[in-house]
Amino acid sequence: MCKARRIEFYVSPDGDVLVNEEGVPYTRPYTEQDNNLTEFVAGLIERQYPSAYQALELEYRASKPNARFFRFLIVHRFIRCNFGKFDGLTYDIEGDVLHIEDVACPLKWKGDCPLKGIVCKPKPFGLTKRETEIAMMTSTGRSYDEISEELGISHSTIKNIMQKIKEKLRLNTSKDITKIFITTL
Repeated sequence: MCKARRIEFYVSPDGDVLVNEEGVPYTRPYTEQDNNLTEFVAGLIERQYPSAYQALELEYRASKPNARFFRFLIVHRFIRCNFGKFDGLTYDIEGDVLHIEDVACPLKWKGDCPLKGIVCKPKPFGLTKRETEIAMMTSTGRSYDEISEELGISHSTIKNIMQKIKEKLRLNTSKDITKIFITTL
């Protein structure tokens, strides 16, 4: 079994992205040559925040013929918009969970960003209204029994919905769902 990745990003005032991965003794620049990291993070964004990923695909469509650079641009922008602080409190990525941070817009000099609320502080999409409702309820600490009573559906239905959410977001535990929703509420 592979150890879960823990990654912290830092965005310099000049917009350079630095990466510190647990187990690596130094912080280094994130570059186009970081293909494995780019693919890993791009996959997480694509699964957990498909609207943000699609918006960035459109934003960088001119670079699409160079697939490696295209994916790097998407990940680089997502990092700059969501993981700018070098806080040390929690990793920006733990396993398959992205911990979205509230950061200052890296494009503030360009005026109002058209991707505000789509790419920065994105909401996890790809879930049905009911799945989102139940995920949010569990993230606030409610038990399956409490949710069952409040929504008038069975405990097993809630358990099945939570399993579907984990499958859709490719997460391992209900705690991972809670981590996603807590950082995006």
